[in-house]
Amino acid sequence: MKILRQSAFLGVAMLATACTTMGPTQTAATSNDCFFARSLSDWRPLDDQNLILFARGRQAYHVQLVRPAFGIGYDVMIGVSDRDGSICPYGGDAIIVDGPMPDRISIRSIRKLSDVQLEQIYVEFGIKAPAIVSETALDTE
Repeated sequence: MKILRQSAFLGVAMLATACTTMGPTQTAATSNDCFFARSLSDWRPLDDQNLILFARGRQAYHVQLVRPAFGIGYDVMIGVSDRDGSICPYGGDAIIVDGPMPDRISIRSIRKLSDVQLEQIYVEFGIKAPAIVSETALDTE
């Protein structure tokens, strides 16, 4: 019984630690949105574990990787690895980071974003400053 209690305590402690060390938009739940690999048109790194991928029509997707992709930035090329033409956070789909030794990193989650959600993520990751509401705008409401 003593070992079971210690294991349970250790499990709870590890879960609490994981929840407190997650980044700005990381959550314990995963998002399972998908998009067609051939529609990928652009991308933007947020940090070494989070990317915004743009599909046809500038539809944004927040992609969280299972581990950091060290050195990822605009100066590197990325690719996708899929099994069926769709990029999803399951089934072994991954991001390939180009370099002297290409790095294959599995996808943890993909979340389709609205324009408002995209702006919020940019603010959360420090890419953009929060919108400042002027006093004159407040006076007219």
